[in-house]
Amino acid sequence: MKLTTLLVCDAGLDKRQTIEDLIHSQPSLALVSTVSGSMAREQIGSLHPKLVWIELSPAPVRGLSLLAELRETFPQLYFFVSYEVPDPELIRTAYRLGASDFLDAERWRTDLPAAVQSIQLKHQSESVSTAAGKVIAIFSPTGGIGATTLCTNIAGYLGKYGEACIVDLNLEPSFSLSTIDFSHTNFDATYLRNLMTRYDDKLSILAAPPELEDIGDIYAAQVQEILYTAKQEFRFTVVDLPKNLLDERAIATLDLADHVLVITEYNWAAILNARKCLDTFKAHYNQEKLLLVINRSEWLPQDVLSECRANLNYPVFHEVPNDTKTAKWVNNQGQIAPGHTALGKALDSLARRIAGGEQLLITQKDGEKRGGGFKMPAIFGKK
Repeated sequence: MKLTTLLVCDAGLDKRQTIEDLIHSQPSLALVSTVSGSMAREQIGSLHPKLVWIELSPAPVRGLSLLAELRETFPQLYFFVSYEVPDPELIRTAYRLGASDFLDAERWRTDLPAAVQSIQLKHQSESVSTAAGKVIAIFSPTGGIGATTLCTNIAGYLGKYGEACIVDLNLEPSFSLSTIDFSHTNFDATYLRNLMTRYDDKLSILAAPPELEDIGDIYAAQVQEILYTAKQEFRFTVVDLPKNLLDERAIATLDLADHVLVITEYNWAAILNARKCLDTFKAHYNQEKLLLVINRSEWLPQDVLSECRANLNYPVFHEVPNDTKTAKWVNNQGQIAPGHTALGKALDSLARRIAGGEQLLITQKDGEKRGGGFKMPAIFGKK
């Protein structure tokens, strides 16, 4: 599949030629025209590209304003943004405005292939017919707050509503995703199930490689192949993503996922990280897909809770209580939280909501009834 590409460039002939050559170097891109910023809207309307590449030189602020305008007018399009240097503020702003990737002159020759692949994967996932199964991605912008425990237990409780599996991309496993032979001529449900370990008749697990370097040969497209197959075979596929850092495999998972659970706690460091994550994710995913879950929620004065929620600036989908005793037992025994415990009840309710049993949100407003129920950058590794 070729991505028809429109280049928007006011930076002069040399820069224009350089970027055109870059586009021509990619077999998956087809340049349809190069236009000035003032002509971009009109040409998009007549040429119908799938990808718009905006060069920010010579006026970055004007270029970002154009990105915001075009993104609002043509939300179905993908946008690349380029600039001479990787200015952190420009990068943050571009992603918040909905750019799929930011390419700087120092690295665009090496980064462009991965950026194009990410767009293709996203386009493929948006074009594929919806399967019966759901993919739920678990992501925490702060490490050490129990996201993996939540992942395992959510999958366990989802098993009440249909067969579930866990795909571990968090690199802390006991058995190995690296055993997959991607040259296998028949990568189907039977082959996938043979690679999994069964917890019980409703839950199976596909763990990540035991060594970090082993995942180097597993690419984003292959992760999506696993998830496509799992989605056809399982009612729920729960993916435990790496903490703090988003790579191409994680981004491919986020794009394909039906729901992305962003996990945080009510402490200031975690709230700031979650706010940063949500601000970026909101440019790419809608509220029905992007769900905020508070783990280890403790009793706090109402004014503190209100301040925490206000700083998150996003509706809370669910809260999981700080049931330390049960969580410790769960981790030590390798079991799902018992349904009679506070942790088990909260996870049961969360699973029910994910399965479609409840639709209410916990709002940020005080006094309201609380219902129970890209390529994007590796932003959490940059300053």
